[in-house]
Amino acid sequence: MDSRAELSVGSAVQDGWHAFRLAPMTFVGFVLLSSLLAQVANVLPLLGPLLSAVVNLWGGVGLIRGSWMALEGTVPSFNDFTHWNGTAIWRLCSRQVALTLLLLPIALLVIVVTLNASDAWSVLGPWMNLALTVDPNDPQLAEAGRAAALELGLNFSRSPLALLTMAIGMLFVIYIQVNQSFLGFIALLDDLNPIATIQRGITVVQDQWWQVLGLLILQALILLLGVLACLVGLVAAAPVCVCITGAAYRQLFGQDDNSGLLSNR
Repeated sequence: MDSRAELSVGSAVQDGWHAFRLAPMTFVGFVLLSSLLAQVANVLPLLGPLLSAVVNLWGGVGLIRGSWMALEGTVPSFNDFTHWNGTAIWRLCSRQVALTLLLLPIALLVIVVTLNASDAWSVLGPWMNLALTVDPNDPQLAEAGRAAALELGLNFSRSPLALLTMAIGMLFVIYIQVNQSFLGFIALLDDLNPIATIQRGITVVQDQWWQVLGLLILQALILLLGVLACLVGLVAAAPVCVCITGAAYRQLFGQDDNSGLLSNR
């Protein structure tokens, strides 16, 4: 679809909600299953975190596939969510890793500049030396840590450079978050390499940046309502947001499954 396509937030919410309502219990059941499996995998020794990451990727692919089917008017079955698609999982993983590697140097630069401007090394140095010489359960260590954190916070608040650097870093994070809002859908539905996937998001979203930001704020409110509902509502709010993102993707990027995500079910 042309990069000048316009996003209607209201239509995206309406279409996403309608898609979720086609199979609400299936969406919620899959979120519960994938979340439970990720938590169980995470406590396993040695390979636990890696297995948990794989489960989360599998869950992300399943939600995107299920939401895409629902947005096309097809009621997804539980098997449509749980189907293992190694190629799709790799595409999603590689694109996320590529984005992380591109942002990592910038993040490290912001952290280093902020810490230097806050004189963090002279504050944390004595605490780190103490941590190497006393028992980790020693109350003295905890007290010294609280004092160092307080001093570091004061140094940060008094440093214009630290405040400016952190503000620029936060604005950059928001900018990237908006531009890459559709990374998962692009990775799974467009047949692009990792860098092209990231570039595709920037190219299409830049003309609709404020509309996409508004969509993200609305989704954050939906998730917040889910959290306030004693966390129970979160298992419904999460797939609703995925469906809304999918509906918005269809407006901006088109409705074609260029990678064969649905054909490999």
